[in-house]
Amino acid sequence: MNTANPTTSPVAPADFLAAQRGDRNAFARLVLATQKTVATIALAVTRDVQLSEDIAQNTYVKAWQRLASMQNPESLLPWLRQVTRNEAIDHLRRRRHQEVALDTEDSRIAGAAATGPDPEAWMQDRQRSEQLARALDAVPDDSREVLLLFYREGQSSQQVASLLGLSDGAVRKRLQRAREGLQSELLAQVADVARHSAPGLAFAALVVGSLGPRDAAAATAATATAGKWALGAVGTVLAALAVVVGAVVIDVRRAMRRARSPSERTALLRHGIVYAAVMASFVGMLFWSKHGDWSQARLLGVSAGYSLVIIGLGIARARIHRRHRP
Repeated sequence: MNTANPTTSPVAPADFLAAQRGDRNAFARLVLATQKTVATIALAVTRDVQLSEDIAQNTYVKAWQRLASMQNPESLLPWLRQVTRNEAIDHLRRRRHQEVALDTEDSRIAGAAATGPDPEAWMQDRQRSEQLARALDAVPDDSREVLLLFYREGQSSQQVASLLGLSDGAVRKRLQRAREGLQSELLAQVADVARHSAPGLAFAALVVGSLGPRDAAAATAATATAGKWALGAVGTVLAALAVVVGAVVIDVRRAMRRARSPSERTALLRHGIVYAAVMASFVGMLFWSKHGDWSQARLLGVSAGYSLVIIGLGIARARIHRRHRP
């Protein structure tokens, strides 16, 4: 009989109780403590990184609504695990039943708009995601969560056991079965994608930014802690902005190293500054839209506007490269 590993729960009781009272800053810490587990469970079912994060976000929104009815901190992580699995399975069922034929080119354009002005980088990410899906096909169903979380949690079987409610022995057996089904090259690909696609600060910021109000009692409690939340929210937003702008800086530096002339480097630098400003404002808009009582129509309209701007930046960057090539 398997006994769950006694490692300390990642859910801090103080944060759990504060979040129950409506403290969103405390809830953000709960998200940070559990997001790798939640997103990994969704990824094991869907085999799609972006979709797994969407499902994880939906799970946290449900948790925010249900948190006040939970009895103790120890019940949160098992609840998150089960709801995530159900959400992911239900999504796949709906997708199969709908049998919607999406146009491939439109899908690629939408993906490029969502991820930035570098279509080449987006295509590389998409290829890695497809490679991950193919590799996971060779892994037994009950071993996928364990394998992915193992690489996202620093290759600690005891940590994985604690997060998934399993014994260390059960985790090791499932890891062995997963490795037996994969060639060494595919296993290395799974490890690489799992580590580099793990959710971080930006994901937690977007989750908290998407939260709506709970009931009247929770709203009253939230008002009582508004000052603390405001300070915490600012910190979370700044962290998310740092992640986004940092990613832009890395991307721009990489592009500038490939530049063939000083004028091309200058053009890429100017383009990068504009892109960083657009992405920073986009993150801020997403985070605060719910707190500004935005209607869904307004949010969709503004998001569509940002998408057009990002597509335009992608076209502009491609033109820079073409203009400076012999």
